[in-house]
Amino acid sequence: MGDADDEISYESFSPPVSWNAAYSVLRATVGPKSKNDYRFHSGEEILIPSAGKVVYHFFWSPGASPPERTVLNPAVGEGQILRINPQIPHHAWSAKGLATGWLILRHTMNSPVALVMDENPSLLPANGGEACLDPELEPRQGSRARSSNRGRVTANSLRKPGVYGLIAWGISERIRDARLKAGLTPTDLARQVGIDPSSISRLEEAKTNVSLQLLAKVCSALRIGMAECMQSGSWMCERDELDPNPQDGGRILQIAKPPHNLHVSILQLTPGKRRIVSTGWATEASFLSSWLVLAGRVVVDVPERAGVKSVMLDIGNVFHFRRNAQASVYALEESKIAQCLYSPVMDCPCRTLAASAKS
Repeated sequence: MGDADDEISYESFSPPVSWNAAYSVLRATVGPKSKNDYRFHSGEEILIPSAGKVVYHFFWSPGASPPERTVLNPAVGEGQILRINPQIPHHAWSAKGLATGWLILRHTMNSPVALVMDENPSLLPANGGEACLDPELEPRQGSRARSSNRGRVTANSLRKPGVYGLIAWGISERIRDARLKAGLTPTDLARQVGIDPSSISRLEEAKTNVSLQLLAKVCSALRIGMAECMQSGSWMCERDELDPNPQDGGRILQIAKPPHNLHVSILQLTPGKRRIVSTGWATEASFLSSWLVLAGRVVVDVPERAGVKSVMLDIGNVFHFRRNAQASVYALEESKIAQCLYSPVMDCPCRTLAASAKS
C-alpha cells in the first residue's frame, strides 16, 4: 500500500513484530509525479535505490539565510546510498518512470516505526522474501505496508515564523516523544509550565508561533537541549557509493554528521568463494541486523544449537539476525549484500571499529 496521490507504495520486509525492532525495512516504489509538499519525521532514513533514479527536494536552510526549496542534484540511483536528515522537510519522486529502492527507517524513540501493517500479511505476498535468524521462526514473505499521514507540511506553512524551527530542528517531535516517554498527557505538561493544554498540542503539531521563553520552559520541563536541537538541523543529507573500501571492511556513510543507530556496510562476494562474516559487533551485547541482497545469489550457513541453519538468498531477499554469529557466506554468482546493523548505543562507532568481515 501507500499514498496513491504521492505515487509511492511500500512492501514491508521488516523484522518480525515480536522482536520489537526499532527500525523498519521497506521496498518502496516511486512514481514520477513531482511534489509540492513535504514530509518530516524524527529518527533516521536511509535509501538504497535498486532501479531508476530518485529525486529529493528539501525545504532547508544551513543557517544565516531563510529556508528555501532545495532539489537534490544529481538524483540518487542504483549503485549509490543516501542518508537523509528526515526531520528536514522533504519528499521524493522518480526522475523518469518508476523507481524502486530499499528504505530503512528508525524512529527516534527506538520503538517500531509508525507503519501500519495489514491485518493478514500472509495473504499479500511480495516478490522477494524474508528470513529470520531465530529457531522458532521460518522464512516468510514480505507484506504490504502503508504510512501515516502525520508529518506533512506545505511550503507556505514552513515560511511562517517559528514553524520551520519547530519542524526542521526536530523540536515539535522531541516534545511529543519526551512527553510520551515521561508518561505525561498534554494537560499534565501544560500544568507544569503554566500554559493552556491546547498550546502543547499546537507545539507538537508545529502549528503555532511560540516565544523562545515559552519554548525554553517546555524544553526545560522535558529535559530537551535547545542547542542540541538546533545542531540536529544543520545537515540535510549524505550520499555515498556502494563500492566497498577494502581498508574498512566495506563500511559506508562514514561522514555521519550526527551520531546514529543504523550502520551500513557492503559485502562484495566472488562466485565460488566462501567468506566468514560476523553478523554484529563484538563490542555490542544487544543489536539487530538485516542483510539486503542487492545482487546475485548466496547460501548463508549460520551455527545454531542443533547444528547449522542454511538459507539460500536471491536478489531482493532480506535476512534478519538478532544475535551475534559467525555466518559462512558462499556466493553462487557475483553478489552484493548491504548489511544494516542497528546499535542501541548512540555514540557512533563507525569511525573506530575494525572490520568485522574476513576472507
